[in-house]
Amino acid sequence: MVFYFIVHTLLGFCAGNCANIQMKSRQGFAGFPLWVYGPWGTIGAAVCVFTAFAAPVTTLFQWGIGWAVVTVGEVIVGAFVAGMLPMSFRLLLAVISPVVSVVIIGALWGFWYI
Repeated sequence: MVFYFIVHTLLGFCAGNCANIQMKSRQGFAGFPLWVYGPWGTIGAAVCVFTAFAAPVTTLFQWGIGWAVVTVGEVIVGAFVAGMLPMSFRLLLAVISPVVSVVIIGALWGFWYI
C-alpha cells in the first residue's frame, strides 16, 4: 500500500505542479522560461493532468470504488504539496514531470515494473 500512496501522491504532485505553472504563466510573461509558453509546456502539462485523472479510473477498475476515492485524496494531497515549493524548484520538476508521470501510469497499467 505504501507504493500506491507514493505513486498516486507523486502523480498529483506532478499534475498540480504543471497545471499551476501553466495557469500562472498566463498572468505574467517575464517570470517564466519560454518553453512554458510553447507546445512543450502545454503538452507536458496535459500529459501530467491526464495521468492524474487516469490513476483513480485505473484504481476503480482494479480494486473498486473505495480505493478509487482514496486515490483521489492522494492525488489532491500531492497537488497541495506541489504548491508549497519555491518556483525555481517547481520549474525544474515541470521539465521531468511528464516522463515521471508516463512511467508511473505505465506501471499502474501493467506495461512495466518500477
